[in-house]
Amino acid sequence: MIEQLLSDLKMLGALNFFNNLKEDVLSKEDFLIHILKSEINWKSKNKLIRRLGTASFPYEREWSQIERDKNIKINFKKIQTFSDGDFVDKKANLCFIGAPGLGKTHCLISIGRDLCRKGYSTKFYTAIDLVTKLLEAKKNNELSNLMEKITKHSLLIIDELGFVPLSDEGSRLLFDVFSKRYEKGSIAVSTNLSLPKWVQTFGCIELTNALIDRFTHKCDVFVFEGESYRYLESKESTKLEKINPAKTLKASK
Repeated sequence: MIEQLLSDLKMLGALNFFNNLKEDVLSKEDFLIHILKSEINWKSKNKLIRRLGTASFPYEREWSQIERDKNIKINFKKIQTFSDGDFVDKKANLCFIGAPGLGKTHCLISIGRDLCRKGYSTKFYTAIDLVTKLLEAKKNNELSNLMEKITKHSLLIIDELGFVPLSDEGSRLLFDVFSKRYEKGSIAVSTNLSLPKWVQTFGCIELTNALIDRFTHKCDVFVFEGESYRYLESKESTKLEKINPAKTLKASK
C-alpha cells in the first residue's frame, strides 16, 4: 500500500528508501524524517542533473584538475571565489583575457558547474555557436523565443570571443544579447583579445564601445599570462620520448 502511494505521488526517492528498508527499526518520527530526506535528496540530485544538461558544458572540468603551479601568474585562488555565486546575485560580469591554453575555459566551466550545484541556471556557448544560433533563429522567425531562453539564465557563458570576426548582422545580434542581459543577468566571457581590440571582432567602433561600456560597468577582469598547458604537456611528452627512445622506435614500426 505504501509503495503504491509513493509511486502514485512520484516520490521516487522515498520509494527507493522504503524498498531498501530491511526491517522496522525506526520510530514513526524517524521513519518520516528519513523518508522525506530521501525524497528531498532524490529531487535535488535530479534537478542538478537537469541544470548540468541545460548548461551544455562541452566537457567536465573541476577546480581540482587545474595545475596551479604551472602558471603562477594566474590568480586561480581569487578566480575560484566566483563559484560562490555572489557576482551572479549582483548581476555582475566576468571577463578572462589571454592566449589559448591558459585555463580560461576550464575556469568558466568549473564556475558554471559549481553554480549549477548551488541552484543557479547556467548556459554555455562558444561565441561563434551563439551567433550561429541567433542567425538561424532570425532566419526562421524564432529569434524572440531564443532571446527569451538566453536571457532567463542566471549566468550566460560566452567562450572564445574574438577568435573569429563576426558579420555585421552577427555583431548586432550578439550586441543585443549583451544589452538585454545588462543589469538583468550575468555574463562570463573568455577572449584572446584585450577589450580595445574587440572591435576586430565586432567591426563597428561605435557598437563595440557601447557593448564594452555595458559589459564592464560591473565586471571583474582577469588577464591570464603564462605558457599554454597544451604546449607544456607537449613539451613534457617530447622529453619522455627522448628519455625512452625504444618507445619511439617501437611506435614507428
